[in-house]
Amino acid sequence: MSKLMEADTAGGTNQTAEEQVPTKRVRRSAEESQRVILNAAAKRLAEQGPEGIRLQDIARDVGISHPAILHHFSSRAGLVAALVDRATTQLRENLLAVLDGGEDIRVESQAPRLVNDTFEAMSDQGAAKLLAWLIMTGAGPKRNPTMDVMPEIAERGHKARCHMADKAGLPHPDKDDTVFLTLLIANAAFGEAVIGDYYYKACGFGDDKDVRHRFREWLGGLIAEHTQTKP
Repeated sequence: MSKLMEADTAGGTNQTAEEQVPTKRVRRSAEESQRVILNAAAKRLAEQGPEGIRLQDIARDVGISHPAILHHFSSRAGLVAALVDRATTQLRENLLAVLDGGEDIRVESQAPRLVNDTFEAMSDQGAAKLLAWLIMTGAGPKRNPTMDVMPEIAERGHKARCHMADKAGLPHPDKDDTVFLTLLIANAAFGEAVIGDYYYKACGFGDDKDVRHRFREWLGGLIAEHTQTKP
């Protein structure tokens, strides 16, 4: 990891011949440049894992110079932190949109959406692999932003469950039950994103491309059934 970071922060002194090929530059606003850089970094993260986040490669992808990325994010670590922040923000917004879905929202439709949105944010965007890498290497910030999202999601989820219980004339669910459900979804999504492919193959699913979708639907239904039968 240290060699990779040194290569990125040294201004590309170890560039290959391919990396030295001039790239057509595109004029963008600062905000647009940051968005495009993050999109390119997220794409490489999803395809190659954290080791794929190389500033020279990302600069070539979006048509800017390596120093331009340093201008926007200061360092590779700054770019990684921005990726974590964006993934966390998107996860929070998606889940809160489901939890605040209005007066007519039902558990049977809410739980599958919560599961799917969490799995997509953690797996499909590569966020879980990035978080696992940060934790294992100690390269991340002292306080990960996901630590603030989890309690908020659990609190809002419990509020939504209490609201639905009131409408049905049932007692409020136990708070720990809601927290454990939140942990179940988060841990399952994180685990699938990091080593899910290995487990699916170990269980005989081979190259079944639909197994992820079926598992998410099954888990969503399981949680919906639990919340309906356990007030």
